[in-house]
Amino acid sequence: MKIPGYEDFPLIDGSASLADPIFWPTYLCDTLASSDPSVVTTAFEVDESACLSYFSFLTDADRWPVFRLGLRDGHEIDVVYRNLPDDMGTEYILCRSSNPHRIDLANVGGHEFRPGLSWPELIAAANWPDAPFGVTVPQQRLLLLLPAFGDADLPADATAIVESALRDCGGGPGSRELAEWLLRDPEGWPQWRRQSQGALVCDDRYSRRNPDGPAGHVLADLLEISLALSVEPGL
Repeated sequence: MKIPGYEDFPLIDGSASLADPIFWPTYLCDTLASSDPSVVTTAFEVDESACLSYFSFLTDADRWPVFRLGLRDGHEIDVVYRNLPDDMGTEYILCRSSNPHRIDLANVGGHEFRPGLSWPELIAAANWPDAPFGVTVPQQRLLLLLPAFGDADLPADATAIVESALRDCGGGPGSRELAEWLLRDPEGWPQWRRQSQGALVCDDRYSRRNPDGPAGHVLADLLEISLALSVEPGL
């Protein structure tokens, strides 16, 4: 696989891993529940040791799994396991096949910068009609992008939507409780607003979509992100 700026790293297509039942609890433990993995392993009815073993596979320094989600106009989001021995993490990158420029949406793990998606954008990206390539199953797309999301303005059905995705990806009877835990404390999440120039930005200090933050993107990149993730495919 190829991503601008990653030409010297051993990227591999990780999509085959999505069919492995242990992938999803491992991914969620790593990106959203590293401080309390039991909330995930209980919902998926797996042993934490199994997730630790699979995590070693996902974080192989010689094989960096990439999960690609196709969007509008040749845009894509690449979820990359950054398996540098001294700087591991998961990156969410927006790029376009016809453009060598990449834009970092979010980083989870070392040197975290998130969120990178509002709730409407998360849902739009998960349910992109006729996703042109890469991961196409909406429930898988939603869970892959969930760690990059953060939004104080959640709709009433948010928990039910996440619960449904968890169940479709192997979650058991505890999926409801896990969904509630993953969406807990929304009042601590950022607010999103539309700038006069048209870019959707948020107020979290450590979001790359906060133009006033220490890692905030320039206006051109903020506009491109907003276009690629626009809720209305025709925009």
